[in-house]
Amino acid sequence: MKKQFRKLSYVLFIALFVVIWHFLSLGRKTLIFPSPYEVLLSLVSIVRSGIFIAVVFNTLKTIFLSFVIAFVPALVLGIFSKLVPVVYIVMDGVSAVARSIPTVAIILMALLLLPVSLTPLVICFFVVFPVLYINIAEGLVSVDGRLLEMARSYRINKRKIITDIYIPSLRPFLIAGIRSAIGLSFKIIVTAEVFNFVNSNTIGAQMYMHKIQIDLAGIIAWTIVVVVISLLVDFILKKLFERSEIQW
Repeated sequence: MKKQFRKLSYVLFIALFVVIWHFLSLGRKTLIFPSPYEVLLSLVSIVRSGIFIAVVFNTLKTIFLSFVIAFVPALVLGIFSKLVPVVYIVMDGVSAVARSIPTVAIILMALLLLPVSLTPLVICFFVVFPVLYINIAEGLVSVDGRLLEMARSYRINKRKIITDIYIPSLRPFLIAGIRSAIGLSFKIIVTAEVFNFVNSNTIGAQMYMHKIQIDLAGIIAWTIVVVVISLLVDFILKKLFERSEIQW
């Protein structure tokens, strides 16, 4: 019953939003404020275009590659933070500084200092890495010391301690970190692609081309594509985590 009510609420909210949008667009020039119908036409045109699959694939490839590049060192440093307290203290300050740097500053510095083809990956790394590291480090540090002490007193082997204590404690932090990092990656990579025009077959580059043409309907249509893909990826991740939890 609750799920049906929630779905109905979403449908009603979207319908109300579209109706308000339609009335706000009445009497306005298309270039300034396109109607929902004009955005829908643009969306259909984009999806049916010959480059749509290649554009989405290139952006998704960059997103997942940048996530892996950020995840591996975040996991390694998170483990070291648990084993070596000094590493935790140092990385806590480093991650705090990294989180406070404006994204646009990272983008501009990367464009000036690095090869253009590498800028999306580097930019995403500096934004996503702190999120992943903090979740992993805090998940490991927050492990109940009494459980560890009890495990040692009963001489439970290290493998069982890792699988039965550390991993269950880390799991919720890791899931939250991964989902947040993937969502951030979509935002950061598309933004970086707008600035980085080395490859026109990316979502950000397509948005920039619509901006040059003063085609707001096209920009909104590509935004809808990004939101739908991001929600779909998050839904898949959520289901995978739920299944793995049941199996675990």
